[in-house]
Amino acid sequence: MQVTVLGATGRTGFHVVRLLAARGHAVKAGLRSRKRAELLRGIENVKPVLADVTADPADLVEVLKDSDVVITTIGAPDPEPESVNLVDRDGAITAIRAAEEAGVARFVQLSAQFADSPDQGNRLVRSILLAKQISDSVLQKSALTWTIVRPGTLSDGPATGRVKAAGHLEPGRITRQDVAAVLVGTLAEPLTENRGFDVVSGEFPVAPALAALD
Repeated sequence: MQVTVLGATGRTGFHVVRLLAARGHAVKAGLRSRKRAELLRGIENVKPVLADVTADPADLVEVLKDSDVVITTIGAPDPEPESVNLVDRDGAITAIRAAEEAGVARFVQLSAQFADSPDQGNRLVRSILLAKQISDSVLQKSALTWTIVRPGTLSDGPATGRVKAAGHLEPGRITRQDVAAVLVGTLAEPLTENRGFDVVSGEFPVAPALAALD
């Protein structure tokens, strides 16, 4: 399977790339700057490509052509509303439209818990939740087979391999490595197609947790 990962050298995207490559997928690792390609050196089956969601949309269409799946883990480098809207809202929408134009079949989007109800989320990240709510809504209305993964508060701890997934969950935490495993795991689970769900640390391995989505 040919998979393009947007935000491939971010703190979550990097783990997604490694997992995909380890499972034998051909990976295009989308970078905003070629300087970051060094971070991917030595990972087999990975091709770094320039894929800036804030630049010319036509260039992004070319990058996404021949991709079976796009997984986007993009996120603004700072929490200022201007930056958040540029990347998490407008950039994500640009990626969705480019994937449609490129003929991509599947689109997996990393969102955030409470993005579907920002008024219930933490006020400190309200601008991020609002931006993601908009881009998530655009994805749901697109021609793509979509999946929206809404993790709880992210941490950089080691993978636990154990999660809890459902349409809506109480606030929780989860490691970025476990989120990456969920994003990759959606590709093998039909129940994740055309649906969004929350995910936090839990008691179940990723595959059974996704297979139990109701």
